[in-house]
Amino acid sequence: MQNQDFIQRLSYFTLRQSNEVVFWIDEEGTIQHVNQDGCKFSGFAYDEIVGKKIYDIHPDEDASVWSERWERLKKHKRLRFEKWQPHTDGRMMRLLITQNYIEFEGKAYTVSLIADKTKEYEMQAKIRESERRLATLMGNLPGMAYRCRNDASWTMEFVSEGCKELTGYSPQTLTYNGQISYNSIILAEDRDAVREKVEEQLRQMKPFEIKYRIKKNSGEIRWVRERGTGITDENGKTAIEGFVTDITAMKKAEHELKEKERKLRELKDRLKEETIYLRKEIKLSRNFEEIISRSKAFRQVLKQVEQVATADSTVLVQGETGTGKELVARALHNNSHRSERSLITVNCAALPAEMIESELFGHEKGAFTGAYTKKAGRFELAHGGTIFLDEIGDLPLPLQTKLLRVLQEGEFQRLGNSKTITVNARVIAATNRNLEEAIRKGEFREDLYYRLNVFPIEVPPLRERREDIPLLVKHFVKKFAAKTGRPVKETSQKVMNRLIEYDWPGNVRELENIIERAVILSRDGRITAGEWLPQQNPEKSNTIVTLAENERQHILRALKATNWHVSGEKGAAKLLDMKRTTLEARMKKLGITKPQ
Repeated sequence: MQNQDFIQRLSYFTLRQSNEVVFWIDEEGTIQHVNQDGCKFSGFAYDEIVGKKIYDIHPDEDASVWSERWERLKKHKRLRFEKWQPHTDGRMMRLLITQNYIEFEGKAYTVSLIADKTKEYEMQAKIRESERRLATLMGNLPGMAYRCRNDASWTMEFVSEGCKELTGYSPQTLTYNGQISYNSIILAEDRDAVREKVEEQLRQMKPFEIKYRIKKNSGEIRWVRERGTGITDENGKTAIEGFVTDITAMKKAEHELKEKERKLRELKDRLKEETIYLRKEIKLSRNFEEIISRSKAFRQVLKQVEQVATADSTVLVQGETGTGKELVARALHNNSHRSERSLITVNCAALPAEMIESELFGHEKGAFTGAYTKKAGRFELAHGGTIFLDEIGDLPLPLQTKLLRVLQEGEFQRLGNSKTITVNARVIAATNRNLEEAIRKGEFREDLYYRLNVFPIEVPPLRERREDIPLLVKHFVKKFAAKTGRPVKETSQKVMNRLIEYDWPGNVRELENIIERAVILSRDGRITAGEWLPQQNPEKSNTIVTLAENERQHILRALKATNWHVSGEKGAAKLLDMKRTTLEARMKKLGITKPQ
């Protein structure tokens, strides 16, 4: 008795604690008992549901429906069915109901187990909707999805509707029930390579991507890209799933791009050759720092600069005062492999004789009166770079010996210190003196001259490159207009002709000073003739000039004598016994134009 009581209590406890929904219903459909989960599931409290008819909480059922179901349950002892059931909160639930027929103490009951299948049905509905959308998407994609057997013909088990656009064949034609295998529409030249690549990847069960050509139903050849992967089907056999897209347009664009790149390379190579030539021309014309020139005379100077710039050879720049020797030195340095280091300049004529040694080689503290601190010389500062010794012809003889040692050995001592200092500096020297004449007079060491004159460069005076004068005038006008704030826009032709005719004993430096004065005196944005214009020295009539300059002056005199008439009986051509066209050509070459 005690064991039976225990079993009853255990059974009751189990039913109360079970996660299953359990209803006890009698033959009349009256709910006799429901466990806790049943109350939660139905949305009713225990007292609200016990004693009610089961069909009272099922709006689509009544006593006749219950009676008919009860008869079937009584006959079969067990019923299992699904139905939609409203919840008290208004939502519909899909229920799986299992009814078991029992008899207890002379009465018949059903123990009904209820499972909520609502979420499962919702998931199935979502899956069906996803499948529908996927089918729609695949049908609209610009390509063909497929699944095929891994056999000799790659027999298609499935192809999407996109195969019509891609191949010209219907899905029914390409699948295993059709007449055409997909393998047969791959271009024969590509077929073996495609199979080799795909089979290699399948052996490793890796995804593959391959591009090849196919022949459409219409006979048109198209490029396609296939991306796929091997899978193992339900029978353990290898199959292939993937997607094929038309890339003909991309291949065409790729071909056009390669063709453009080929043409671009050809153009680039041609431009490279032209650039090398033009770079040389630019360097020779006006791209060496502030050097501005287009004359043949100065072109030779720039060629020499280009030739020797990258070497470490000593260079001697010679020329009259104001010709731009320092600019040539800067161009040499800036185009050398030392350009990242400093260019140290020393004007040997501007320093007192007693100070030059200290400036060049430095001194120790107390080396002489006024030497209050140790000082590094210019050669030390130029280590790794370049030192420019301007006006080297004015260097005192005692220092010429020390300079010769630096050039030969790369060594010197500071004043007041016997320790030898080693230096690596390129030397560029410049002078307006005739050093050979200075050697004859005993004013310059011959051995030093030869050490300096390794690579001589002669800078021509301005009178030998008159065609550069308009360029220089334009440059200086722009420079001083910006400096003075005067908006000078033009120079009269009359002024330009006068400037071209002048011999410029002070060379470019004199021209620069003259133009600065002219800009200051300019009015209304124009430079016109005035007192500032330089006057030719009459005593220079015996000066020897070049043939070109002599010809130029001769033509100018003829033009002035004929009031600038070129042709006709009283024209300059007649006077010079020349053809008009020949005279005009000579005038153009020599830069002769009629003054305004």
